[in-house]
Amino acid sequence: MALWRRILAAVGIAILLLVLIVTAEIARFRLSVADYGGAVRVSGISAPVQVLRDSHGIPHIIAKSRRDAVFALGYVQAQDRLWQMVFLRAVMQARVSEIVGSDGVATDELFRTLGLYRLAERSVAHLNAESRLLLEAYAAGVNAYIAHHKGPLPVEFTLLQVTPEPWRPADSIATMKYMQFSLSENMYGELARAHLASRLTNRQIEQFLPPYPGDPPNPLPDYLSMFRSVKSAGMEAPDTTASNNWVVAGFRSVTGAPLLANDPHLPLTIPSIWYLAHLSWPGHDVVGGVLPGMPAVSVGRTRTMAWGMTNTGPDTQDIYLEKLTPDGKSYIAPSGPQPFQTRREVIRVRFGKPLTITVRATRHGPVLPEGWRRIVKIAPKGYVLALSWTALTPDDRTVQANLAMNEMRGASDFAPVLKDYLSPMQNIVFADKKHIGLILASRVPIRDPANDSLGLVPAKGWDARYDWKGYIPLDELPRIEDPASGQIATANNKTVPPGYPYMLSREWDAPYRFLRIDELLKQTQRHSVDTFKAIQLDLHERYADDLLPLLLKAGPWPQPNSREAVALLARWNRRMDAERPEPLIFEAWQRALVRRLFADELGDEFKANWSHHPVLVLNVLRNVDGQARWCDDITTKVREDCSTEIRLALADALAELRAAYGSDMEKWRWGGVHHAVFAHLPFDGIPVLGGIFDREVEASGGDFVLRRGGFRYGSDRPYAAIHGSGYRAIYDLAEPDNSLFVISTGQSGNIFSPYYDDQVRLWADGGYYRIPTAPAAVQATAKYRMVLQPDSTP
Repeated sequence: MALWRRILAAVGIAILLLVLIVTAEIARFRLSVADYGGAVRVSGISAPVQVLRDSHGIPHIIAKSRRDAVFALGYVQAQDRLWQMVFLRAVMQARVSEIVGSDGVATDELFRTLGLYRLAERSVAHLNAESRLLLEAYAAGVNAYIAHHKGPLPVEFTLLQVTPEPWRPADSIATMKYMQFSLSENMYGELARAHLASRLTNRQIEQFLPPYPGDPPNPLPDYLSMFRSVKSAGMEAPDTTASNNWVVAGFRSVTGAPLLANDPHLPLTIPSIWYLAHLSWPGHDVVGGVLPGMPAVSVGRTRTMAWGMTNTGPDTQDIYLEKLTPDGKSYIAPSGPQPFQTRREVIRVRFGKPLTITVRATRHGPVLPEGWRRIVKIAPKGYVLALSWTALTPDDRTVQANLAMNEMRGASDFAPVLKDYLSPMQNIVFADKKHIGLILASRVPIRDPANDSLGLVPAKGWDARYDWKGYIPLDELPRIEDPASGQIATANNKTVPPGYPYMLSREWDAPYRFLRIDELLKQTQRHSVDTFKAIQLDLHERYADDLLPLLLKAGPWPQPNSREAVALLARWNRRMDAERPEPLIFEAWQRALVRRLFADELGDEFKANWSHHPVLVLNVLRNVDGQARWCDDITTKVREDCSTEIRLALADALAELRAAYGSDMEKWRWGGVHHAVFAHLPFDGIPVLGGIFDREVEASGGDFVLRRGGFRYGSDRPYAAIHGSGYRAIYDLAEPDNSLFVISTGQSGNIFSPYYDDQVRLWADGGYYRIPTAPAAVQATAKYRMVLQPDSTP
């Protein structure tokens, strides 16, 4: 007994010591939270700068010059988002392996191959003098905070043993190039079709990834058969990045001045991709969403105008299948064999040996590595894949265009500013106090009419007809000015008018969100901020209007629980409400139906492609061009029809839901499974750490709903929202300070800060707040006051 008492005492002492150590460490890391008050002496500004923060920690930066304002923006973003900025820079520099070890090698190999950070460094020289000075001022602000901060940095730096290196102008350009990479999906569509060639015929692939509703079919070339022998599963079809924006003219507004709304949809992360800030310098105020690491507001308003963006999704990338010479040292061009351009890169790996890779490039662009999760081995033997992409150029002045936006005064300023905008192409709606408009800006290639790849599959690199033939002239890109309807809306839908002479894309998003916005705008003759809120938070599932009647008519329903589910859905108002069971039944039914329709043909390619496929599913159930043949399960001798598959899918779905949530359907809740999941980088998915740093919240919404909460059927949590509106804003041009904002998590990326997750519940509940720019209102809402004082010390 005495021995056991000693053992228990020792264990108790050990636990107590562990608790004391953890408590002490937590207390120490609370010192990493930025101090928002007081006076700080810094080098790099010409006059004192006030930084007033409101109750959400949002900074109002009041400076005597724009350079000083941008310096302060760098300082406050480093206060709040330093880890996010440093880790994203590591991604772009292809140095993730130095932080996380071998798990980062595939990502580093891809980004070393693309060379985006090298291009960012070269792009600095292509900017005008004022833009370079602003980038330098921003970098100086970031570095001033790193130098002056006392105590520990955010806990990620300690856990991963990272010391932040000084910020450079190229780092901000690299931040923009990361967005260019994230919002360019064309190459994934090409790779997906090549993967599907191992399971499907060309005709089946054309149906499985169909054209935009109303567009003609996209016949795929015969040479796609080259990929039939490649057995490499897991390439998912492109998941078009979603966003909403719309604007109404003054005669459609209760105030007589335009109203504009925007909610860009991107992966849900913590901290949010977006940071809110207000910058003020003589003659100018700009407020809105900033990308951490960037020296300007990307979407927002000035004193006299506002703008918002959605991703256009133009086809600015082509994968080229390059034929190797027998010795593998060269590739075949139209003029004959050509040597690869090569360079050696060394990837340093934490806890491992350095990895040396040889990066190759052809006349089209870099040869893609085959180890990254979305570019697995696919090229037939004797070939490699090279990428052409408009963003792979050093003359990228997109950051310069973004900086110029922050000084715009009226709608007429937009076109001249956007001449410097390279990528990613956006549908930019804008308004000043009298005018509204839409303009698309980017560098988009022109393809030869004889190019039968259509930009949809890898092209033959040795055939000159697949080479680009220049770029669409900027002044011939689509634009709209003051339409007679008094409204403009985009939601990743097709934005080119009938008869447009150039090809922007053949992979537009399904039009359901756009149709719903258009419908709601037309329902009200004169809109207000409140009606815009109702549109932005709308929960109507527009896709259900088309799909649900087809499902419900597939009876009879022999099982009592099927009849109960059908009765519920027949009465459903088609709102994706977190408190109701119908959205859960509807989504589970869709998920099961997609599996029954396509898993037999796709085999091991199915899980990666397990998604809604709305246009395809409707084509099948309506038997467009005989596509009901997908309903037959080719693994059975019986020939199934679509009604049978619909009934069986409902039985599958209800069995799944009963097993998980019990037999009482009225107690099932969409919000029970549809959680918005905010993933931390890089701790998401790591046991214990992911649970500490990630956040999640029940949320209404769905994939085709204006209050979007996108999810993937093939994931471990098939109904969890991983994609949505991390930023919502409504701009009132009559009373700019009446504009509304919210982001999805909080201003700070420091887990010990009260502003790490303070907006999660507000965002999920559809809340907003104002960010005034009028001096008196800014002073009245200030909770914290800091002054950056110029330090005259050399």
